[in-house]
Parts: sequence; C-alpha cells; structure tokens
Amino acid sequence: MRTLLELVLHYVHFPVESLPSTTSPLRQNTVGHPLFHPHDVSHFATTQISIRPTLQSTIVDSIITLVSQCNKYINSSRQSIISSGPSPLLNNQKYWLSTVKALSSNEQPIRILYASQTGTAKLFAYQLHDQLSQEYPHRQVTIEGWHEAKSPDQLLQPGKALHVFLSSVAGVGEPPDNGRKFYDWITNEATPDLSGLEYAVFGLGSTAGHSAYFNVIGKSLDTRLEELGASRVLEIGLGDDGDCIEDDFDNWMESFDTMLKSGDSAAEGDDGIVSEEVIDVAASAVDTQQQREQLQKHDTMHHDVETEDEFPRVSCPGIALTEDDMRMTSRKYPTIQLRARESGMVRKHLFHLNGTTDQFYTDGTGQLDVIGNKVLGVEAGESAMHEMKVILRDYSKTHTEMEYETGDHLVIFPQNSQCIIDAYLDLLDVDRHAIIAQEGQPDSYPFPKGLTIYETLRHCVDLGAVPSPSSARMITGNKDIDYKAEIAYPRRTPLDLILQHKRRLSLEDLLYHVVPPMKPRYYSIASSNVKHPSEIRLVYRAVKYITTLGMLREGVCTSYLSHKGYVGTSDFAHIAAYINSNPSFRLPKDTSIPLLMIAGGCGVAPIRGLLEERITLAKSQPSLGPATLYLGFRSPDDEVYRQMIEYAESLGALTDAVISYSTGSLDNCMVSDIVTKNGAHVWNHFESGGVTFLCGGARAFGAAMEKAFLDVIQEHGQRDFTGAEQYLRAMKKDGKLMDDLAD
Repeated sequence: MRTLLELVLHYVHFPVESLPSTTSPLRQNTVGHPLFHPHDVSHFATTQISIRPTLQSTIVDSIITLVSQCNKYINSSRQSIISSGPSPLLNNQKYWLSTVKALSSNEQPIRILYASQTGTAKLFAYQLHDQLSQEYPHRQVTIEGWHEAKSPDQLLQPGKALHVFLSSVAGVGEPPDNGRKFYDWITNEATPDLSGLEYAVFGLGSTAGHSAYFNVIGKSLDTRLEELGASRVLEIGLGDDGDCIEDDFDNWMESFDTMLKSGDSAAEGDDGIVSEEVIDVAASAVDTQQQREQLQKHDTMHHDVETEDEFPRVSCPGIALTEDDMRMTSRKYPTIQLRARESGMVRKHLFHLNGTTDQFYTDGTGQLDVIGNKVLGVEAGESAMHEMKVILRDYSKTHTEMEYETGDHLVIFPQNSQCIIDAYLDLLDVDRHAIIAQEGQPDSYPFPKGLTIYETLRHCVDLGAVPSPSSARMITGNKDIDYKAEIAYPRRTPLDLILQHKRRLSLEDLLYHVVPPMKPRYYSIASSNVKHPSEIRLVYRAVKYITTLGMLREGVCTSYLSHKGYVGTSDFAHIAAYINSNPSFRLPKDTSIPLLMIAGGCGVAPIRGLLEERITLAKSQPSLGPATLYLGFRSPDDEVYRQMIEYAESLGALTDAVISYSTGSLDNCMVSDIVTKNGAHVWNHFESGGVTFLCGGARAFGAAMEKAFLDVIQEHGQRDFTGAEQYLRAMKKDGKLMDDLAD
C-alpha cells in the first residue's frame, strides 16, 4: 500500500537542470514524471490509505515542506522565462505550481483585461463579463483591451480592483499585436512595484501547434505580476485550443466564481500555501456509438426548460408575428428595443457605420472587388483548392488604393449563408426586417445598432460556431451535460440543439448569449507586391465535412468566398477586408541567402507569393541564392501550380523542388518524410545560415514538421533532444525559421 508521501515523491516533477545535485533523492525519484499524474491523483484521492494516526502530522509536514521546495525550484526556473525565453520543459505541459493568496475584499470592482489576436480571448472576456454582471449585479465589472489604455501603466489600478487578465499566444511565443505594448512594459526591468494589485490570469494556447510555447504569454505574465509584488488570487487557467479550449475556460470560470463566492482563494489552507492545477493532457476517447446514445438519451430525457408561456412578453405592434402583437423577451438579459421595418432591403456590407459609435469593421477595412474566383484542381472535386483575385482598391473610400507586402495576410469579414439565417429567423417571433433601434438601447447590447435583425444575423454573429458550455446548458436544459463528448467533438451548433430540444428562444437570449460574435478570418496572401502591387491572390479550400453524428458542416468563410462569382463584367462581387502586416515572414533582403520552402495543402498560398517574387527578381538578378521547395498535397489531383514551379526552376528562382502526395500515388509519403529523407541537405542548409519558410496547418502539419526538424538536428547535428530544441528555438529567434501556420 502506497503512502501519500511516496506518491508525492514519485510523481512531483520539475526541471532537471534546476536541481542542486545529481545525487539528490528528489532528482532520482522525479525525473520524467509529470506533476501529480491525473490517474494516480484520482486514485489516491478516492482511496483510503492506511497511516498510523501518530505519523499523520509528521507526513503532512513532510509533504508541505517537499512541495514548498518544488515550488521554490519551479519558480526559480520560471523566472528565467522572461529573460531567456520559454522553457520547453514547462511550457509544453498543462501543469503549473504557484502561490495563491486570499482575496482581500468581496466588494472591490473587477477589471477584465484582454489581449487577442484572432478574437477568442476577447470573446472569452465578454463571456466572463456577462456572467459576472449577472451573478454580482452589486459589483462594478468593466472590460478593456490591453491596447485601449493611453499608456500601459494606466491599465492597472493596484488596491482599487481585482484584475483579470486574458491573453492568447501569437506566432511563435509572441504576445498578440494589440497586447505587445503592455506586455513589453510589464516585462521591462523598470516596471514599478505592483504591491496591492490582486489578479488572476487565463491564458489561451495550443499544445497541437508550437507546443514548446504553450501558453507562454499567460504563464510569463502570471509569474511577472507576482515578481512585481502583485497577489495571485486564483491558479492560472491554461486553455488548450489543441483540445477543447471552451471547456477549459468554462471550468476556470467556475473556479473563479467559486473563489468570489467563498470570499477566499481557491486554494485550500492558509494564505500563501502552494496549490496544484491538473488539467487533462489528452481528451477522453469518445466513440461514435457513445455519442449517438447520448444524443438519443437527450431526446427522451425530461429537462427543466422554460416553456414559451413562461417567457416574459412585451407588446410590439407591427413587429411581433403573433396574433396579439406580443413577443418573447428574456428573464436574464435586457429587452432589445425594436422599431418597425423601413423596407425589405438587406445591406450587403456595413461600411455605412464607419466613423460612427456603431462602427463594425476594423479601421483600414476596404470594400474590395473580386475579379477572379476559380477552381485550381480539375479533378479534385469538392475539396479542390480555389484561387481568388482581388483588386486592392477600396470602393468605400472613393477608390483609395491599399498596400501590402509579400507575406502579409488579408483579413476577411465573412457572412453567414442565407439558408442558415432563414432557419434561425424561423425560430423567432419577430419580423426579420425589424430594426434594432439606436435610441433607448441598453448599454450592454453587443452589436451595432440601426441594423435589421436579418442584417445582424448575417454580419455580426457566427451562426456556425459551436455553442459555449453555458449556452449548451441553457439550450438543452441539462446542467450536467458532458460538453466535450456531446457538444464540442461532434461539432454541434446552436441551431441543431434548438431544433432537437424543440426550444423557443427570444431575440435577447439568441443575441446576448447563444451565438458568439463573428470573428474575421485571416488568409495568407498568395501573391507578391513586387509583381502585383495593386492586386492580390488568395488560395483557399472550401471546408465541408460530416460530423461524427452524421451532420453536414461547412466553413463559414470558405463557403462565403466560394459563392463570390465573377462573370467578366464591370459588375463585381465585393468582400470587406483589410491588410494585416506580417513583418516576421519576409524574404531576406540579401538575395544570395539560401532558402528552404516547405508547405502542405493550402500552405502553398504564402509559398506562391514567395515564388512569384523570386521569379520577378530572377529576371533582373540572375545570380540568386539557392532555393529548395518541399511541397505536399493530398493526391495528384489536388496538386496546384506545377507550371509556375517549373517556370521558377527554368529561371533559377528555384534550384530544386520535391512534390509529394499522401494518397493516390505509387510512393505516398508526407512532407515530413521528405524532410527526414533529405536530412543531410536540410542540416547543411540550417548550418549555412539559410532561411527556412514553413507553411500549412498548425496542429497536424506543424507538429509533424517540428518533430522532423528535431530528428534531423539530433541525427545530423549530433545533439540530444534538449540541444535540438534549443537549436530550433535559436533559429526562430534569429529569423532563420519563419512560419505561417494556422488551422
């Protein structure tokens, strides 16, 4: 029978290099084991362990002393993150030790502060704001982006509020663009003392892409605030987009709420005691049959759901579709003020809101003409890649020209498809063309005012997104729903949950809670400004798949783009988009530097832009440095741009090209296999100071390529795994490895 002390000795894990001695018994017992392995924690937490009463006090004291020592070593190691970069031994795991202190007051205001690259952290911040505003109406709850303060120091109010920080990770361990100024300030040695500031942190990262930098921004911020004298009141939350980040955030919000309600920290014991947070590394496997059984169970289960008669109702003559001119509202959310329709017209874009308090598009967004949209693969079928041509002339601003550089992104504001909008509108008891009034609207209303309900559903909310855990519980009426198994993994949408459970929703519940805001989508530009300064090309693949429950799903933005027609006339389709600068992805100015370009699938887009620029340069500079291309496609039918590649080789813009297929050929292989087979060449390229470009999906492709690089460095560079990781990190830091990875 194991004792608690034995379990702690066996399972406590911390960086090996931080231990004081190679003969330390702690080192001998802990190398290679994660902090409190989840299975055994569950086991010894629910199993009676035989310990003589006279020894209990001694053992408990030993455990506290031991864990305190571990905390000391880990904090020492964590403090090096800011100065020397993230440690892979810490950042690629979802385990964290920290000191949690008691909350000083239950009445102080709560400030929610976020930094977001693609909008998820911002979405979570607003979800937290909504929940806290409902649960604690007597407390002041405010929300602000890190970039919104006039100066970084004005973002913080020590001693005056509880600060909640949310931040994602951008690129390779970088802060989000709108959070960089604050992050650089907080990590600067000259940052003032922050004693009296109480805080909690939720980080957003992914173990599937750049796992060595998993949540490095949230972790380093959490550590830095403590170093500056601030008091942590809740263990850091580590959201993992490689698994189910919505569930991670929901669990952390529950812990935050528990901490507020208890008036104490979430850690048990006295002020300053060490607590541990253990989050499952891998999702539980759930087979299709189990999910179908759960779905069938919900069809017959009784839920405590409000009936239509129990909803509050207000009079809306000329707007409500009922005979008595009454419409449903919400018990939780303020009533949205509506006025009667003016026409049945629906705006295709929302540029008329620019410059107003209801502006929807980001500054710099233009109305761009689509002058081409074609399928690239003749026999690739529905999964074929498409190429779209867009003129960079903003017709919303009297034909203003927009500029870009090779390697930049085009950020597009998508729209929901008409059939899905109609399906949601059929659930509401109001006229679809009724106008959301500008006067008398609650301050908490989250979308632009003055739009019709139809326009709001078309532009402002993501009707194809998976609902949040709280939304799923509200729709199903089941507080104990298994979110991962029943909602996230089968990719359920609010619509099919509403239809399955025969739920009627008010307009307020729909817009305030059920559907999330629409986020713009980032696309790598597939052309060079050197060749086409006023025109860009995009490469995309229409996303379409069947879920594990047999439901058809389509990507919101790729579906929107694929229906943008071009008939060769002056009557063009338009998209609303802006240029996002990507200075960390550029061809070197010295054209003699060797290049290695690696891409899979739609990762060919930025590679096409690089190739186009190299071709243009080759016509005027015949002595370009060597350039190798490793490119992978699903099958020969999926292959694109072969003629361009052959032309680049003929001009000397490309020295060598290897194209592989994962299926449909006699020698199927992955791009990572090509890298491994050509390991000697890849290693010589690394050592020569060449620049490597890596483009494709972050989760599968990016992870496979990182493993391939590490294998090459270990085998041909004669380094161990730790040395290979350090070498790869140095390449990224020095700009020798540039990636454009996204899912």
